[in-house]
Amino acid sequence: MQFDRSRLRELEIRVANPQHWSAGEHQLNVENLRQLRFQIEDQRKKQRQQT
Repeated sequence: MQFDRSRLRELEIRVANPQHWSAGEHQLNVENLRQLRFQIEDQRKKQRQQT
C-alpha cells in the first residue's frame, strides 16, 4: 500500500504540472492516475468487505 501512495503522489504531481511533459506523456500520466485511483479504491472496498 505504501508503494501505491508514493506512486499516487508522483502521478498527482505530474498531472498538476503538464508543462514538464509532452502532450502524449501528460495524457498517459492522466490515464495512469485514473487507473491507480480506481485500483486503490477497489482494494479499500475489498478490505472493508473482509472486516
